[in-house]
Amino acid sequence: MPIMVREIVLKTIREHNLIEANEHIVIGLSGGPDSVCLFHILNSLKDQWGLTLHPVHINHKLRPGAAEKDQAYVEELCRREGCPCRSFVYDCSKIAAEEGLTSEEAGRKARYESYAKVCDEVAAGGVPREKIKIALAHNLDDQAETVLFRILRGAGTDGIAGISYKRSDEQGNEIIRPLLDVPKAEVMAYCEENKLDPCIDKTNFEPLYARNRIRLTLLPYLEKNYNANIRETLVRMSRIAAADRECLRAQAAQVFGTAIKARSEAAGIPVTSAAKRSEDGQQARWILFDGDALRNMDKAIRMRVLTMAFGEIGLNEDISFTHLEAAEDIVFSDKPSARLDLPRGYYLTKVYNDVRAAWAPVTGPRVKIRIAEMGYKDYELWSSGRVKDTFAAFDSDALKEKFGEGFAKAITLRSREAGDIISLGGGKSKKVQDWFVDAKVPKDERDRVLIAAIGREALWIAPENRRGRYAADYRVGAGTKNVICIEIARDL
Repeated sequence: MPIMVREIVLKTIREHNLIEANEHIVIGLSGGPDSVCLFHILNSLKDQWGLTLHPVHINHKLRPGAAEKDQAYVEELCRREGCPCRSFVYDCSKIAAEEGLTSEEAGRKARYESYAKVCDEVAAGGVPREKIKIALAHNLDDQAETVLFRILRGAGTDGIAGISYKRSDEQGNEIIRPLLDVPKAEVMAYCEENKLDPCIDKTNFEPLYARNRIRLTLLPYLEKNYNANIRETLVRMSRIAAADRECLRAQAAQVFGTAIKARSEAAGIPVTSAAKRSEDGQQARWILFDGDALRNMDKAIRMRVLTMAFGEIGLNEDISFTHLEAAEDIVFSDKPSARLDLPRGYYLTKVYNDVRAAWAPVTGPRVKIRIAEMGYKDYELWSSGRVKDTFAAFDSDALKEKFGEGFAKAITLRSREAGDIISLGGGKSKKVQDWFVDAKVPKDERDRVLIAAIGREALWIAPENRRGRYAADYRVGAGTKNVICIEIARDL
């Protein structure tokens, strides 16, 4: 039976087009039976297929002593096989506490960040991205446990489809699972026959986590009392659901583009590892859908269109069926700025009649303000060399009369604040909030709009994908002698 494991893996690779010749495979190598089995098989194929293996080991520091032994085992295994190992050490308990995660979630985050980092390094060495894969060692029993786990959590049909044979991570790297059709028992037998002597994580036999309890308690109970082939039944269910999922995704892909009204420049560009570690300096990502087109879709298609949109702007996971049900309320809401917040700062919002899937930097764009005072003739020359909408000009004497000699030092660049007003001319003014409403600035964009102001009086509402607004009482006109210019330099 163990001899068949290699044949099953080869069949899975062929059927799902997981690996091609001359590719670089970043393989997650924990030292446990599954990853050691996969490493052994891929290593036996590397010369024939021209593969380059990049084993990656993660020490989560969750099992003092045992974790270090696992790391030493993996590094020695890789040394013997002539495949240099990249080991990463993370204090996952500390990460979990700092970021409000479970230790499981912190460990998963550490692993995927490490795989992405090694992919970046391989690509930096000149290997095309499409020739780099991340291989993980999930087996058939993992699939059964995942499906049952998701059923218990109330997952939709896409969730019941379980673990995919391949998918892309948030950086655009392709993740493959060649071992997914191999039962755990056969993995263990393969390791024994080939004298691989893998590490055994004793915590896998303790009911510490929900998945462990499903593996150790629930599945054996179901096998004994209801269905002796429950694992195969769950996997069969997952394959049926996966086939339905692919059919519906194909239909959604056909209408996806036709429903889009606009998208940000960053949409569709893979989120880099650096961006994940420091998202505050990155560009906003969004896709704006025609609301009527979205509402006219069948619900099953619409949910997948929204899932595809969030995937394109960087949220490939963590969207549950509950989230998609809540998204339905936003799509059909009568409120022009109804909003649903999703994991990691992503959100869905109404923009009057339309609907936007978006992520925006928490701290907004990095900007710098420059203020220059000059005569009118100098201003004409100065402004001729500037990009439109990056600066605003005002009558300096008019501002001095209103705010006093030191008014220039009081000018600040900020986002909106309660009570802000802007002059309309003739001594009349308007609340900035009302201007936003009249100009139909979407609610989710208003905090990103930059305002040059003195106190609560806005001098300039800077353009943000639309025309800006200037305070009319201080406009440059035929009688202007002195000009003060406010210039914005973005992304410094």
